[in-house]
Amino acid sequence: MKVFTFRGKIGPFFPHRGKLFSTLWKNPKFLILHFSFCIAALAPQAARAQLGPWPIQTKQTAFEASIVKRDKDILWVERKSADGTRTPQIGLAVADIVRIGMPRPALLDAVEKIRLSPAATDAQFAAGHAALDKMILQLKPLRDLAGIPANDAIVAKGRLYDAKGLWRESTRLYEDVLTKSPGTAAATNAQILAGIAYAQGGEYNSAVEYLGGIPLPEEDEELLSKLLFALGDSYFALQNYDNALLSYLPLVVFYPFVYDNEPRGLAAALGCYAELKEWEPLYRTIQEIQKDYPTSPAAKTAAEFLEKYQKELIEAGQFVDAAKVTSADAPIAPVAAAKEETPAEPSAEATE
Repeated sequence: MKVFTFRGKIGPFFPHRGKLFSTLWKNPKFLILHFSFCIAALAPQAARAQLGPWPIQTKQTAFEASIVKRDKDILWVERKSADGTRTPQIGLAVADIVRIGMPRPALLDAVEKIRLSPAATDAQFAAGHAALDKMILQLKPLRDLAGIPANDAIVAKGRLYDAKGLWRESTRLYEDVLTKSPGTAAATNAQILAGIAYAQGGEYNSAVEYLGGIPLPEEDEELLSKLLFALGDSYFALQNYDNALLSYLPLVVFYPFVYDNEPRGLAAALGCYAELKEWEPLYRTIQEIQKDYPTSPAAKTAAEFLEKYQKELIEAGQFVDAAKVTSADAPIAPVAAAKEETPAEPSAEATE
């Protein structure tokens, strides 16, 4: 398929051309259509008989060649000659191959954009799955060779399932990467994604097993945020409230300004404080949410906790500053506690 690239200005016959094209490009539906076209164009490429030519580094030398097929421990390749003519196929021992320089497939970026787009349709997700299936079928026999992104394609397919809430389907793919490629970066990524999927699917023990103690993916703030929320939610469901707090609070302290982590983390911590009967942190957290995020979903959660634990907060009124806290409806109840604790003025008889 030949792809034509437009350069320079669009001709004067196209009125308002710059503004219109800019508007179309920013439109989610236009972007999804563009990504779907890219997937349709890339899918046939994934089904070609040969792969490459790409740089191949062996223990002995480096050269450029196309991959023809894998035959157990032998990789058959066709080297690129200086004059461009075909050369006889040669067999390389897989054990001698250090790395194959396959560039990152554009298909992976296309399906990632579809995964993240709120305007993506089921048909576009299906097209992404179909294109990935073709790529996986071709690359899977080479997955143990460094530089071949077969596992990346499998993980990308799993993430498409995650976007639709199909947790069992995605965990099967992540488990496949973990089993077949242990110790690799792809396996670490698959472990995190599997743990998040297990948490979403209500399999909390498996989620803690996969996510507890794993190094945080600092370079991927979306994945890091999902990891800590999934781990916190799993600990909370297992009634391990201290560890749940240790998962939620780093989101507030270290990563507050991405993915609404601060209000979401504070709201998640409310349940832990309530279960631990830590009334002062509960009250102070409600106070902070209402002050800093009055229109957020977290504020609604804070109001619900305020109503539910009103009695306990009043009884623990030694730390309540009722004048500074309001809910959406009225000043909160601990005012009563403040009145109860105000000492009565001494009577005239007592002063005498």
